[in-house]
Amino acid sequence: MEKFQVVIIGGGVGGLTLALRLAQSNVKVLVIERDKNPGKIYKGELLQPKSLLHFQEMGIADNVLKESLALPTIHTYEVKEDKNGTISDSMYIPLHYDRLETAFPEARMIPHEKLKEIIFKEAEKLENFHYWNPAVFKKFTKMDQKKKKFSKASVKYGEKEIDVEADFFVGAEGRASLMRKAMNQHLVTTQYNHHFLTVTFPRPANYTEARMYASHKSFIGLFPLPNNEVRCVMLIKPGEYNRMKKEGLHTFTDPFIQFEPELKDYVTQIASWKQIQLMIPIRHNIHEYVQGNAAIIGDAAHAVHPMAGEGMNLAIQDGANLGDLLAWMYENNQLHPKNLKKFERVRKKRSDRISMLSHFSALGYAWSFRWYQFGRMFALKRFERHPILHYKHMLNISGVGWWTYTPMDVLRFFGPASMYLKRRFKKRSKEAIFSESDDYPWRYKK
Repeated sequence: MEKFQVVIIGGGVGGLTLALRLAQSNVKVLVIERDKNPGKIYKGELLQPKSLLHFQEMGIADNVLKESLALPTIHTYEVKEDKNGTISDSMYIPLHYDRLETAFPEARMIPHEKLKEIIFKEAEKLENFHYWNPAVFKKFTKMDQKKKKFSKASVKYGEKEIDVEADFFVGAEGRASLMRKAMNQHLVTTQYNHHFLTVTFPRPANYTEARMYASHKSFIGLFPLPNNEVRCVMLIKPGEYNRMKKEGLHTFTDPFIQFEPELKDYVTQIASWKQIQLMIPIRHNIHEYVQGNAAIIGDAAHAVHPMAGEGMNLAIQDGANLGDLLAWMYENNQLHPKNLKKFERVRKKRSDRISMLSHFSALGYAWSFRWYQFGRMFALKRFERHPILHYKHMLNISGVGWWTYTPMDVLRFFGPASMYLKRRFKKRSKEAIFSESDDYPWRYKK
């Protein structure tokens, strides 16, 4: 029998963030990770400012900054494209992170496995961090259904099957969460009318801006990574993947060359379809993140559409928040499972908001009609030009705060860009940023 204070099922970025936060607070934690080698499925690489703030709290922000590339602005281009694919005109719409009043007014791109490595290396320095890999969570062997309390679990570690006992269990295993199933949580799922293709390829050293190009029938995104690489995404219709593979690799590379001719000698270095991954976006949410002494975080609790680059960030922020709560519970001998609900009260509302925001971002590119593109162009231009709308949008997707959308925003949307009061705007913009007492209310309760 092995005994720990907290057992985390899943050693992804969210699970490791949680484990690091706990180990830093002298909580004995075990991470159970199934995969020995990195999976082939694409995982997030864009870090939002709020995630960077959490890494700063844990003392690893400098390491993350060294291994990542800053994106203070997302450069969006809406282009007119004729039947032959010829571009006749374009509208430039920048979205600025650097308007935010925060320690990190920027997004950053970092290879997913490099981020995991940074968190893991910091955690393994700590005596209370334990990591089993490859290890598989099999089932709970002792539980009290009435009290919704899990006490023991069976874990296959190497060739051995070991019983593990813990005060708290956390599921961080992604969409196919065994912990979620053990908690009898049912998914509410949204599917979309499009898929994505994604791959990393070399880039010129001076290509350091995030750029998105959209016409009425096409969408591609280019997000530079360190080490002269760029992550690209292409939106396609369901079923189009098989047609493109039959016609040849040029069906994937040609649109990138069309929008960014300077990348021709780089994107054509993609050698085969085996390098390109098909992503099928879904969105799901559950009603409860916590039951008894068990909690779930990240994609296990809320999968979001990847358009706004939020999935990995929600997992990081879940892990940091739950880690602080559990650390506080041990520091103050407040180990009653009901205290876990404090995590749910903070994180569920925020995650649901971001999920909806990502959903609406996806709908903006869901249909390939010229009139639909015109509506999207009008909306994006209003968001860019109006100071309050621009700030609200960037604040909300950054995770740094939340400024609720109101009926007044409709007037701002259709009214003149100058229709705002600077003094009032400055006061409200500061109030909308999450404070420490918003993030960790248990530490500020009187």
